[in-house]
Amino acid sequence: MKRNKKYIALIFLCTAIPIYFFLLIMIFSVMISLCFYIIKGNFVFYTENIYTASKLAFFLGIPAGIVFWIGECRRLGIKIFGK
Repeated sequence: MKRNKKYIALIFLCTAIPIYFFLLIMIFSVMISLCFYIIKGNFVFYTENIYTASKLAFFLGIPAGIVFWIGECRRLGIKIFGK
C-alpha cells in the first residue's frame, strides 16, 4: 500500500492542532484563575471551562489544521488534488 505523506500530515494537523488549542486554553484559564486567587483570595475554576475549551478547540482547531496543511502544501509545491 502506497502511503501519501500529504494526507498523513493532514490527519496529524487535524488532530494535533485541536489538542494544542485545548491545552493552551486550559493553561490560560488556570493562569487567570491563579491571578484571581492572588488578587482576591478565591480560586475560580469551573467545569464549564473544560467544556468551553473542548468546544473551542474542536471548532477552531480543525479548520486551523486544514489551513496550515494547505499552506504547507502550497509552500512545498505539492499539488493537493492531483499527481
